[in-house]
Amino acid sequence: MPMYTQAPLRLFALAFCAMALILSPLAEATPESVAETMTRLTERIREGRDEAALNALDNDTVLQALTEEERLVLATEHWTFTVNVPVVVSIVRHDEQKIVPFWLESEAFTKTDLVVKNELNTYEVWQKSFPTGKVGLGINGFERHRPHYFVAVGPQNPEDVVEISDLAPSPPAILPFSPGSFTYADWDELVLTEVPDALNGQILLTTIRGRAREAEIIGAFRSSPSVATDKADLTTLTWSDDPATTQAVQWRTATGVENSGVYTRKKGEEAWTFTEATSVLLEDRNILNNTRILWHTAEITGLDAGSEYEYAPGVKDTAPDQAASTFKTAPRETEQFSFLWVSDNHKRPDSVPLIEQARKFHPDAAFIAISGDLIGTGQHRDDWETLFTLYGDFITEIPLVPALGNHDTIDGLGSVMYRSLFRLPDNGPERLERGQSHSMEYGNLLQLVSVDSTDTIEGQTQWLEETLSSSQAPWKIVQFHFPPYAPDEDYPEIRSLWGDIFDKYHVDIVLTGHVHYYLRSFPMYGGQRVDSPAEGTLYLISVAVAGREKGEPAPDYAAVFRKDGVPTCQAFTLTPHTLTMNAYTAEGTVYDSFTLKK
Repeated sequence: MPMYTQAPLRLFALAFCAMALILSPLAEATPESVAETMTRLTERIREGRDEAALNALDNDTVLQALTEEERLVLATEHWTFTVNVPVVVSIVRHDEQKIVPFWLESEAFTKTDLVVKNELNTYEVWQKSFPTGKVGLGINGFERHRPHYFVAVGPQNPEDVVEISDLAPSPPAILPFSPGSFTYADWDELVLTEVPDALNGQILLTTIRGRAREAEIIGAFRSSPSVATDKADLTTLTWSDDPATTQAVQWRTATGVENSGVYTRKKGEEAWTFTEATSVLLEDRNILNNTRILWHTAEITGLDAGSEYEYAPGVKDTAPDQAASTFKTAPRETEQFSFLWVSDNHKRPDSVPLIEQARKFHPDAAFIAISGDLIGTGQHRDDWETLFTLYGDFITEIPLVPALGNHDTIDGLGSVMYRSLFRLPDNGPERLERGQSHSMEYGNLLQLVSVDSTDTIEGQTQWLEETLSSSQAPWKIVQFHFPPYAPDEDYPEIRSLWGDIFDKYHVDIVLTGHVHYYLRSFPMYGGQRVDSPAEGTLYLISVAVAGREKGEPAPDYAAVFRKDGVPTCQAFTLTPHTLTMNAYTAEGTVYDSFTLKK
């Protein structure tokens, strides 16, 4: 049983998962979870209310709908732990959160005059004394107030040493409650700047900002752009293995569809081959028109390289009358191919014309790479359904090759939804889940590495080096979300740890986003500008929705720094000896262009 004392410890092993129910062998003996309570409450509140009434819910209405048993769960089972001595627990909550969580008063917490600050926020402190034993704390509220509260624990008797055990869920880090400590694992650069003497040195239980979503019901109801039926829709292509011989196909149906799979045949042939799919139930209690769906994934193997195939999702023993769409496998050897790249499209419709224009000039583009922030809120399934609807003309024919952005894992909640929807290569770092970081080679020309920069940077460095060192591809491109070089929000840890690897194995181009403007660096090596792309790496930043107009002058490392925030889609054309990039606007004009030669 792990125990935590006032000694500083940093533990990053466990990520919180909002609105998820985890069952254990002792589940029948444990109290009802917050997720179970909120699901039942939401179902009850939705009865007899239309969308307008649901969107008009307020805190008093929600409280009146609760039973006493549900109130107790929401007041004491959101965050629990055991202490070995009598303690004082301090709830440190954002002072701009207008509605005080109901349980602070009902559970006899007292508001103090203590104030805690970081660079951005001011927090008030509520306290309660607990005897030795279990401590149970409540939800952040029924609205999605960001940031979530965090906790200080100190002894009632100054001579006692506090030990904490049975933390559920375990915080990402246990730190001293002192200036310089962070409070949110999803934003560890934001640290405490002002701590009252009464709390200084106590145990700090950190959290993630996204935990505020666990009991969200006020202003939380949403609708999907379409309703799932027994017929497959929202079909999406990815690669889970070698692009020359495999193809992953994903699609949606209503619940109740069994024996699902995908039929494929080489174009021009008559006989279909059926590949069985795996299916997962995706449930979101706040989606009004589509609370539960099935998401199906089929991984087709044994395909011929450089070939075109027809396919159609369906069910076993019911062959289709016609193909739903087509895809092409990668060739083993090729003299030329193209692919498209966007970043920060945020499921916005204005990103669609960009891709349409780029495809007009590159109709045989092999895939679309996206370096993060594909949608707005990564845990909202309706956001992803909107994206798949908007991109239906593209991703049914050419695969997506995505990398994770901060919106896809928003507020520290992780990539469970993303990884459920996309079957990606299982060749990333051992400590990460499948699909967070991955690598692929397209034919004999390109190695493309997609890295999850929202997760640990240092923890992926060895894998990144091993991956890049093993490739013989003439062109090496790495994509991730956070830019190592940017005038107002760069990431020096990435620049330091990964930049050395890019230098060592001569990565040609790094594709990034996040800051919502366009930048192309000069060739960089060792953090310095060099004369030729043969000596260094180009770093690109782009955005697929209208971005920020910048007032800063161009940094010394920028070959191109476009301050107007114009969205673009980039097309790369590769041969064994040249790589050409054209960045297209929605009008089809070329915003930026360059060619590299080997």
